[in-house]
Amino acid sequence: MYAIWNLTNVCPWSCSFCCMSAVSAKSKKSNINVLTFEEKMQILHILVDNGVKIDFSGGDPLYYPDDFSVIESATKILPPEMIDVSMTGVDFNSSKLALVKKVGKVEISIDNPPSTINEYRPKGFNSSAISVLDKLVRAGIFCSGVITLYPVTATKNNLLALYSLLCETKVPKWNILRYYLVGKGASLENELYMRDDDLLSAMDFLDSLSGFTEIAFQHSLRVLRGEYKCHAGNKAIGILPNGVVVACGWALDSNSRPLPGFELGKLPEDNFTAILKRAQGELGFGKRTNCCRILKSLGK
Repeated sequence: MYAIWNLTNVCPWSCSFCCMSAVSAKSKKSNINVLTFEEKMQILHILVDNGVKIDFSGGDPLYYPDDFSVIESATKILPPEMIDVSMTGVDFNSSKLALVKKVGKVEISIDNPPSTINEYRPKGFNSSAISVLDKLVRAGIFCSGVITLYPVTATKNNLLALYSLLCETKVPKWNILRYYLVGKGASLENELYMRDDDLLSAMDFLDSLSGFTEIAFQHSLRVLRGEYKCHAGNKAIGILPNGVVVACGWALDSNSRPLPGFELGKLPEDNFTAILKRAQGELGFGKRTNCCRILKSLGK
């Protein structure tokens, strides 16, 4: 079992299509409906006891000291291969570097080479990302660049330029994600939605590239190709900043609350085994329900 655990919805960036509808780090609303440190530690031990691999995400999971401490605690009780961290890299200091050296993989989103203007990402977003990726590589940390496919990023010129930059920087892996109309992006259908044929074309082009950096497609893109079965609620779950468990970390409405039928329970108060049984039994995830198909239909 794999869990994407969004420790916080607070982020130093303010991207217009954030699936988590992240809150600005400067906002006074940043602590609304979040768990206490003690509750997060309870959840950590629940996941550890159930053999769950954890991707700490957000928002920025390294922004708050308490969240930093949760991840630090995880490195003491889990082997590196059971921990991923998806972070922004903002204010990347020696303490953060020392922490991520203890985890299995670090992911940072980068959609374009720094010279490209992308109105959907804040100024400096891509330059910050490649700078931190370079630091991670130089420190010997396994890291991945992550791109979300939408019209501004899925052009052959952009894909080739970014791939060349990642290879030049010696980034080991490049993860390719599908864009879904969820969170802040729910209102951007006319601008960012891509048809299946266009996504498949971009994937074919990416398959034609070769170089130092390995290219890996998100499971939902592999589902689109018929190579993989949707794993929502069966092999993977999402955990929101307030502890709500969702069958898919992407199945969120415009306010980043679970879409109908995707909420499974709440941690730490609900029994984790019961949550999984409900997902795979009553709700049918892993059997009849295809989360990727449902999310795709949001753009129709």
